[in-house]
Formats: sequence, structure tokens, C-alpha cells
Amino acid sequence: MNSSQSKQNFSLKFIGTSSGKTHPLRFHSSFIFTTERKNILIDCGDGISRALLVNKIPYDKITDIIITHYHSDHLAGLPSLLTQMIIEKRKTPLKIFTHNKLINLLEKFLTASFLFLDKLDFKVEILGFEFIQNYKIDNQFYFTAKQNDHIVNKHNIQLQDVEFISSSFLFTSGNKKVIYTSDIGSKEDLYLFNEVETDIFITETTHLTLTELENALIIQNPKKIILTHIDLENENKINYWIKSQIGSLKNKIILAQEGIKLEI
Repeated sequence: MNSSQSKQNFSLKFIGTSSGKTHPLRFHSSFIFTTERKNILIDCGDGISRALLVNKIPYDKITDIIITHYHSDHLAGLPSLLTQMIIEKRKTPLKIFTHNKLINLLEKFLTASFLFLDKLDFKVEILGFEFIQNYKIDNQFYFTAKQNDHIVNKHNIQLQDVEFISSSFLFTSGNKKVIYTSDIGSKEDLYLFNEVETDIFITETTHLTLTELENALIIQNPKKIILTHIDLENENKINYWIKSQIGSLKNKIILAQEGIKLEI
């Protein structure tokens, strides 16, 4: 790896850190990567427009959006966010990344919200990704997705254009690597990128036990751990668990809060 690759730094700022249950002091789970030329929003659940406003991030600064899955706390705010961009007379292009099999569903969702992409004053490009492939967004900034088990067809529903897909991600810039589990379905989803030496491991706290999380963190040994997707009822329990850790693990763990920014 050459020296120019190793200097490709970027930052990470948390916009929302709540779970699917609405929290009185937190917004639904989302964060932004900032690179040399891009501001990449990861998920845009209900209330994302206000969350960005509170965090003093102009809507026009968002260049790309990546959607992990289609539960409302990760997607439902997209129509209102696009509406705010229209109201503010955005002109710059916007790219939205989703799994290839979900593109038609997303287009129908936006059309049902009376957002007709070909009629906007700015270009919105919906781009599909496949699992276990590398996608370049800016200079040395890449992402790779793998399917996790968070969404399954529990009721054997057969509907056109509906796929039960949820993704975890590896984000890479130069020699820096960030894993985001997003919402998961089983403890095995914590190990999807187990072969990667990780600078930051971002994981949810709602759909797993703290013992499962602790075991995964010991095995993977990332340099820093950020816990997000936090339920109001479990917040004190998580804080107590962090304080009860011993050794190096305790010093690595951060309980995410809105507005936290890390230089990577």
C-alpha cells in the first residue's frame, strides 16, 4: 500500500442513535461519513430532516445516501428529506445506494410520496449494489455489503418487488476500516467481516445480548467500538455493562450520542 492510500482520512458523525422505538432524547439510527469531497449519510429513518437540522448539517451538503434496510426507522425519513431539499432549491446531484433487488420498491415508495424523480430540479440517481462487491464513492472511500439475518419472511409473504434484505457494511478509506453491523438477526451477524482488522466497529444494541456482544468484541478486537441503536429501557443497563468491563475492552467502548464526531 502506498503512502497516498494510507493518508486517506475521513470523519464520522452520529446523527441519530435510537432504536426503532422512538426515544425522547435520541433520533433514529443514522450517521454521516465526511471525506475529501463527499458527505455520505447512512440511513434516513423517521425524523432525519429534523435530526440533520439539530446537528447543523445543511441538506445540500449530503452527496450520497446508503440504505441498510427498509424498516421505517432506517428509511421512512427519505421522502421528507428529499422534500426539504426541494424546498431549499437544491441543484446538486444526489446518489442513493440500495440493494439491486430493492430499487423498484424504493422507486415506488418515492412515487407514492408524490416525489417524481425525473421532475426534480436536481438529479437523483438510485444505484444498486450486490453483496460481496467493492463500490467506490470518493477517491479511496469504498464500501462492501454482506447480507445479515435481520429481515426474514416470517409470514411467507409473496409480493411483487418485495425482497427481505438487510445489509451490514465494511467501509474502507486507504488503510482505515469501519464495520457497521446495522440491525442484525442473530449473533452470527456480528462476525460477517471477521477476517478484517477493524479500526472502528459500530454495532446496534437492541437485537442481541450483551454477552453475545462481549464475546464478539473479544474475538474481533477492534481498535474502537461504538454502540448505537439504543433502547430507552436498556440505556442504563448498557452503561453499567460498559463500566463493568475490565482491561483494554472498557477503554475502547463508546456509547453513541447525537453529535459525536470521530476523525478516522
